[in-house]
Amino acid sequence: MDKIKGGLRLILCALSILAASVALFSQNEPRAVPPIPGSEKIEHVIWIIQENHSFDNYFGTFPGADGIPPFTCLPKMPGSKDCVKPFHMPPGQPLIDLEHSWETAHAAYDNGTMDGFVWAEGSPYTMGYYDATDIPNYWNYARHYTLCDRFFSSEMTGSSPNHVFTVAAQSGEINNVGSLAQLKLVMDDDDGFSFASIVKRFRGRNITWKYYVETKPHPAGGCKVNARLSNLACPDPRNFTLWNPMPGFQAIRDNPGEMNRLVSQNEYFHDLRDGSLPQVSWIIPDFQDSEHPPEPLAQGMWYVTRLINALMQSPYWKNTVIFLTWDDYGGFYDHVPPPEVDAYGYGPRVPMIVISPYARPGYISHYAYDFTSVLKFIEQRWNLKHLTPRDDHADNMEDCFDFSQPPAPPLVIPVPANIRSHLLPVHITYHPSVELPHQSGASIQGTQAIPYIPPLSKKANPVADR
Repeated sequence: MDKIKGGLRLILCALSILAASVALFSQNEPRAVPPIPGSEKIEHVIWIIQENHSFDNYFGTFPGADGIPPFTCLPKMPGSKDCVKPFHMPPGQPLIDLEHSWETAHAAYDNGTMDGFVWAEGSPYTMGYYDATDIPNYWNYARHYTLCDRFFSSEMTGSSPNHVFTVAAQSGEINNVGSLAQLKLVMDDDDGFSFASIVKRFRGRNITWKYYVETKPHPAGGCKVNARLSNLACPDPRNFTLWNPMPGFQAIRDNPGEMNRLVSQNEYFHDLRDGSLPQVSWIIPDFQDSEHPPEPLAQGMWYVTRLINALMQSPYWKNTVIFLTWDDYGGFYDHVPPPEVDAYGYGPRVPMIVISPYARPGYISHYAYDFTSVLKFIEQRWNLKHLTPRDDHADNMEDCFDFSQPPAPPLVIPVPANIRSHLLPVHITYHPSVELPHQSGASIQGTQAIPYIPPLSKKANPVADR
């Protein structure tokens, strides 16, 4: 009898361990989250991603937003009393790029004091800002729809890792990688990215998608800019670039059907007219229309306005949301310390405008979001499983919508006939005023790979101190 009781205890113990293991495994398994009530009214998501501006740089003086604090003045050198105040950017400035690598971003962050921008950038132009006189259309959209003043880039660095976040909720621990060959070398994997992108979730649900890349006819004699810029100024939608991570995923690259979804932006206008707009789409500019310094802001703004006008003048306006954002801070000052959610981010704030008939009109959201929040909205709208802890823990941007309100009318802004797109091909940066890590005798740029640290628990979404 004792042997039988002992055996039963062993069996019960084993079953208990098995049950605990199953529970733990299920907690780590990707899970679907119930849809946001009313979000079924959104049948199409369009994500427009421009380049390289912080929130304070574009909306630091926007009424009601958490903008540039009074009496702000950042030291020219660490510990110096000589400082630079924020100023309205002179026309045509800055003439060259501001550095926005991992090293520079962390130096500017300065352990959360956000006071290292001037000496890390080596330029006072980091303190320049724009307003309604420079980017009137963006301010107009913000006044009529929803502006997010706690929207952060996903990683404290430049373009490439942040663009990977917009499709995969992680960066793959890459540096700023600009070609497929370089990606395979950095990843030490001929597959490139072996983790899942959001489009893997689309396959099982037959969700349609496209990745639109702005293309123009190449100039006679080819795209005559430096090698670093040629694939951005004259992009091929099927080629991996700093701003197009899709061909970096072997699961996409080896699938002709999915590669056919990486298309010229010209198809966006055709799809609106022909009634074939996909359910989810990304729109990426070429370099000249990207607003990436030194490209003219007005040029990029009118490019975006054409995209938005086309949607608003189509039957799709009634059931679509446009998420309009910028991929990283571009070296420009922002005063809000990004929350530390893991080893990579968040990065500095970037503008986000939510444009939809169901966006809260004239509203400023103070909830903390990042690029994975847009993925979270998509996942909840179509009942998809999350990709990583980032999108699982991200806020879903429900605060930006009121699905019970009467649908807001479109805001069509006429585009002047004389707006033309031209390229300013200068792409050099200022040197920092002090030596930064890895800068001496090295040409390392972008994110340095460090171990991923998942969050310990889901915390309440921080709200701005008003």
